[in-house]
Amino acid sequence: MPPKGRSHGKGHLKGVESPDMLSADGSAFDLGKPPAHPLDDPSVLTIGIMADTEVTLGFLLAGIGFHRDNHYNFLMTDDDMPLEEIETFFEQLYRVHNLGIIILDFPTHKRLKSVLDKCKNMLPVIVVVPSKATLVPYQEWKGRKHIREQDL
Repeated sequence: MPPKGRSHGKGHLKGVESPDMLSADGSAFDLGKPPAHPLDDPSVLTIGIMADTEVTLGFLLAGIGFHRDNHYNFLMTDDDMPLEEIETFFEQLYRVHNLGIIILDFPTHKRLKSVLDKCKNMLPVIVVVPSKATLVPYQEWKGRKHIREQDL
């Protein structure tokens, strides 16, 4: 015998009030129609990542990475990677219509300085994060930037 308060069987979805959960004939959950992918929704903004392996893997483990039709929202960079490859990926990422944030680690940010100076759009927002190896230089850079902004 099922526990009190729970219903089992065919009628357990009756009384669902959300119109999104009902098909045209009033039955719950039309299983023949696949759900819309969140990346197709223009009101959902995504995040892009270009950083070293540790930083990128951290964000991927947090669940913000995706891969679709040979398009990734992340690039694991290193010092040996050609600048042209990094710039090309950044420009492709920057043009994605529903990208809200691009996360760069400090070394990648320094390498992309000339490209970043040309970026004038409100979105995506460019966020620079330090990696373990660049924490001290990042803090010094951030301090100098803060002092310059106070002088203005």
